[in-house]
Amino acid sequence: MTQRDVLIIGGGIFGSAIAWALGRRGLGRRVLILEREQPASGATSRAAALVTMARDDPSLMALAGETFRAMAVLEGEYGEGIGRHTAGALHVVPASHGNALKARVQHCASFGIASQWVDKPEALARAPWLAPNSFDLAAFYPDDCFVDPYLLSSAYLRTALQMGAQLRLDSNVLTIMRHAGGVTGVKLTDGTLLPASIVINAAGAWANLLSVGLGLPLPMAPVRSQYWITEPAPIFPRDGAIVLMPEIRAYARPEVGALLFGVREKQPAVVDPRQLPRDLAGFVFDSDDADGWKNLAEGAATLAPYFPALNTLGMAHYITGPSNYTPDGQLIIGASRALAGLFVATGCNGSGITFSGGVGRLVAELVCGEPAFVTPEVFDPERYGDFDPYAMAFLKSCAAARAQKSAG
Repeated sequence: MTQRDVLIIGGGIFGSAIAWALGRRGLGRRVLILEREQPASGATSRAAALVTMARDDPSLMALAGETFRAMAVLEGEYGEGIGRHTAGALHVVPASHGNALKARVQHCASFGIASQWVDKPEALARAPWLAPNSFDLAAFYPDDCFVDPYLLSSAYLRTALQMGAQLRLDSNVLTIMRHAGGVTGVKLTDGTLLPASIVINAAGAWANLLSVGLGLPLPMAPVRSQYWITEPAPIFPRDGAIVLMPEIRAYARPEVGALLFGVREKQPAVVDPRQLPRDLAGFVFDSDDADGWKNLAEGAATLAPYFPALNTLGMAHYITGPSNYTPDGQLIIGASRALAGLFVATGCNGSGITFSGGVGRLVAELVCGEPAFVTPEVFDPERYGDFDPYAMAFLKSCAAARAQKSAG
């Protein structure tokens, strides 16, 4: 077969995971991945890359669980290095939030997710930078990890290519073509026409630019995700645990002798996706806070009681990028009901690395007409009906969803 009749738009973590899942089903030689820059050069490479299982929504737990299985296959069957650090995740809360933490632990246990209660000395041994009086209860999830997002995305992509998929760089899709109720392929900005019977829009923050014109507005907007990395210090063990602080919606993890951390700002910056450049290098969400110092100062008031050294340590790095948030916190995965052959995979809500394996599997099942391993209706791309995804009120609702997101 010479024609590549399954086109995946976007070579980030979702596009690569989908190509991998299709390859595992024997469809690799039908797949062509279209990437306008370099693979994983958009939001993927800017991710904090926590892979955690504790969720309230069983569907999201199922997606995360599939990512753990995919990582094991990539490492075991293919010998891929993904930079996995199985550090485990500590959830620490004051007594006022104890009942909520106990309920989550019990809920997760009912789905087979392992955890254990740890006393304060053990918690502090795993995260010596924590202030002893900042928490009263600590639950530890030993299987949680963090990865190198570029390496994981590259592993999906590299093994997909081994299974017959092809990658085409410098391929900027101008429009998805359609005729008689179905997709017929894509047109690139250089005028190239690529025919296909299946088109998968995994273009990340730019997905609506291709979808709106087809009558399929996607309920998401690019909201600023950001984190900081401290200078190295002895209080940060390289094998330390991930720490989630749900009371203040903050997280932290080790980063080569330093600490990587993020806090949820009260009013996250959001942009109209039409304003995003194709190359994110140097892009600024908020000209009044280009380097995130105002947000850091705002978050320090709540984070410093947990992390006292924040007041004295220098910051070595500040990383920011667009995460696609939806007002209801659900991903956007599924098929168009109006256009046969059109599928969408986006709306990561800041957890694209965690859900990547599950997204890949679910899209592959939908494309192949297999029974879905998780109920797909909750991720329906058309669940908001006809609306304007560029309206300021809608953009603000997506930013509000990030402000309310729990840590992890």
